[in-house]
Amino acid sequence: MPQSWIGKTIGDRYRIEALLGQGGMSAVYKATDPNLRRVVAIKLIHAHLSDDPNFVGRFKEEAAAVARLRHANIVQVHDFNVDNGTYYMVMEYLVGETLQRRLKRLNTSARTMPLDEALRLCIQICEAAGYAHDHEMVHRDIKPANILINVNGQAILMDFGIVKIMGGEYHTATGATIGTAMYMSPEQIRSERVDERADIYSLGVTLYEMLSGQPPYAADSALTLMMMVLNDPLPDLRQARRGIPESLWAAVQKALSKEPAERFQTMAEMATALRQVQAELTSAPPTPTTTQVSENAVVQTTTAIAGDTLTEVEFAEASQPGQPAPVSPAAGVQRVKDKALSVTTVQDTPAEAGVMPTPIESPIPRVATKKAKRPIVLAAIGLVILVFAVIFGGLYLNARKTPELQLAPISRPAIPVNAQTAQQVVSLGRWEIGSSVQALIFSPDSSLLGTANERYEARFSKYRFFSGLWQVQPGRLQTYLLGHELGMVDADFSPDGQIFSSASDDNVVMLWRVADGSLMRKIESPYGGLTSLDFSPNNLLLATGSWDGVVGLYQVSDGNLLRTLQQDYEPISDVNFSADGTLLAAGSKDNSILVWKVSDGSLTRALQGHSAPVLKAVFSPDGSLLASTSEDYTIKVWQVSDGSLLHSTTGYTETVIDIAFSPDGSMLASATDGGKLSLWQVSDGSLLRTLNENLDDFYNVAFSSDGYLLVSGSVDGIVQFWGISEAIPLEEK
Repeated sequence: MPQSWIGKTIGDRYRIEALLGQGGMSAVYKATDPNLRRVVAIKLIHAHLSDDPNFVGRFKEEAAAVARLRHANIVQVHDFNVDNGTYYMVMEYLVGETLQRRLKRLNTSARTMPLDEALRLCIQICEAAGYAHDHEMVHRDIKPANILINVNGQAILMDFGIVKIMGGEYHTATGATIGTAMYMSPEQIRSERVDERADIYSLGVTLYEMLSGQPPYAADSALTLMMMVLNDPLPDLRQARRGIPESLWAAVQKALSKEPAERFQTMAEMATALRQVQAELTSAPPTPTTTQVSENAVVQTTTAIAGDTLTEVEFAEASQPGQPAPVSPAAGVQRVKDKALSVTTVQDTPAEAGVMPTPIESPIPRVATKKAKRPIVLAAIGLVILVFAVIFGGLYLNARKTPELQLAPISRPAIPVNAQTAQQVVSLGRWEIGSSVQALIFSPDSSLLGTANERYEARFSKYRFFSGLWQVQPGRLQTYLLGHELGMVDADFSPDGQIFSSASDDNVVMLWRVADGSLMRKIESPYGGLTSLDFSPNNLLLATGSWDGVVGLYQVSDGNLLRTLQQDYEPISDVNFSADGTLLAAGSKDNSILVWKVSDGSLTRALQGHSAPVLKAVFSPDGSLLASTSEDYTIKVWQVSDGSLLHSTTGYTETVIDIAFSPDGSMLASATDGGKLSLWQVSDGSLLRTLNENLDDFYNVAFSSDGYLLVSGSVDGIVQFWGISEAIPLEEK
C-alpha cells in the first residue's frame, strides 16, 4: 500500500495518519475517527488483491466473523467497507508489543519468561480462542506474532486472517513460511479439514516457546520443518528449562499430541489444566532454578555476557579520569605557540639589518624608520596570535576535561533499610562526582546507579549537561552519556535494565543502551520544557511531563507519540506509573495530583489538598498509596482507591524536593532544598530519623531495588550511600 494514503481520508470518515506495518496481503495504518474521537487501526487490502474475488470474499469473511466477537482478549473490529475499489477494515487501536517481540527481548538478554506470566497469558488466549470456537470460528494461525500484550499486561488475540467459519467454505493456507509452519498442526500440514483442536496445537507450540525461549522444532526450510512436525518426537521441555513441573510438562505434551483425538478437546479443558498448574505453583515454595535455560543456551549466554562485560570494562577504563586522550590537546596548543613565536623571530631580522637614520634630509632615513617599526608591529601581531592560541587552547582543554571524581567501593549490606531498621541507618560511603546531581536512580538489579548531571560553570565543555552510569559495588564510572544541550531534568532505567533514559530542558529525551552506552533513540518533544519522565512497568511506554501542562506517552519501541494527557495548561512537575502500569500520576503546578487511566487516557481522579505547587507524586510499591510533596513544605500520603488523604507531615520549614518509598513500602525517604534527609513511617506519617542536616541542597533520593541501599544526591556533586553497617548490631525489639 503506497505511503500516499498518509494524510488522506478513507470512507469519508477516517483520517489516515501513519503506517504501522504491512505484509503481502495488506497494510495497517493508524487513523483517527473524528465522529467518535478515537484512534483506530485500519487494514487496507493491497490493490493487486482487490481484483481477486476469492481474496476479497475471504477478507469480507474475516471482518464479518471477527466483528461478531465481543471478548476482552480478542481485537475488536469496528467497521468494514470499500472506498473506490480499496477494501478496508477498521479495528481498535492496540498499544503494546507482540508476544513474538517480548520473547525476542527475553532471548536477547538470556532470560526466559516467568512461569506465572506464561501461564497467565496462555490461559487468556485459551479463553479468547475458546470463545471464538463457541461461535463456530477457528483461528488457524495462533502464534506469538498474532498475540499482542497490551499496556495492562493482557494478551490480545489478533489477525483472524485465515479464519474458518465452521460449515462454510474451507480455506487453505498455501505457501507457508518457516514462521507459519512452525506453529501449524499436523492436520493443517496434511491439508486436512481442521477444527478447534488445530488451535490447541498451535497454542501448545506457543506455550512451549514461552517456557523454553524456543519452539520445539527448528529447521532451515518450511518443508523440513513440516516433516519434523509430522514425524519427530516432541523434544523434552524439561531439558530446555529446569524446574518445569510435571503437571505443566504433561499439559504441554497433551496439547502437542500429533493426533487431534489425543489432545485437549476444548480450550476450556486446556485452561483448566493450566489453572491447576497455577495452583500448584502458588502453594509450592519458590524454586530458584525455574528460570534457567538449557545447558547449550547457558554456554552461549555466558559467551555473550562475557563479551558484553569485556566491552563495558574496556569502555569504562577508557573513560576513567586521568587516562590520556588519543590526541593530546596540549600538544596542539604548543604547536600554535611555536608557530606564533617563529613568525616574530623571523621578522626580527630586517630590523637588525636596517639602515640607521642620519640628519641629512633624504628618503633613506624615512625608509629606515618604517623598517624599524615593522618588527614592532609584527611582534604585536605575534603576541595577539599567542594570546588567542592560549585562550582557545585553554577552552579546548576545558571542553575535553572530564569532571574530577573521588569514588570508593560500596559494600552491599546484609540487612535491608526499612521502617524497622531506620534507627540503625548510617553512612556507608560517599562519592564526589564533580557535578550537580539533578536525578539519580538504581538499575533494576541494583548494580548500577544512573545520574543526570550539570556543570554550569563549564560553559564550553561537552561535560556540561550529561548523564553517568556508575558501577556501585566496585565504585567505578562505567560511562558518560553525552549529547544534551541544556539543563538536565530527569533520568530513568527501563524495567528490564537494558535502556537508560535522560530528559533535558532542550526538549529531548535520549534512550541509551546500558550495555555499551550507545545512543539508541532520540525523542524530540513537541511540548515546551520537559520536567520529568518514567518508564511503564511493562517496558512499552515512556511518559514525560512538561511546562506546557501536557503529559506525553511515547512507545519505547519506535519513539512515536501514542497519546497526550492534559487537564489544563498548568505545568506538570512529575510523572509516575503505578506498579501494575494501569495508572499514571502527575504532580501539577495547580497544587493538585492528577491520576489518569493509561489504557484510555481518562482522568480518574484529581487529588486536592496542597496549598502550593506539587513537586513529586510517587506510587507505593504495591500501588495502593500515593505520596506527594509540595512547595507548602508538606508530604501527603493518599489512598489510591478512593483518593482520601491518610496523613500529612508537619513541621518542615523547607521545600521537599524528592521522596521515595522503600521497596517494602513501610518507609518514605525525603530530601529537602535545605540539605535535610529524613525517614518517615508510611503507616502514620511519623518521623523516624533525620540522617543529615545543613549540607548543600539535596536534589534526589532513591532506594536500590533490593532495598539494601539508600542514596542521596546533592547540588554540590556529593552522592552519599546509606544502609545498615555490619559493625553496628541491630537493637532488640
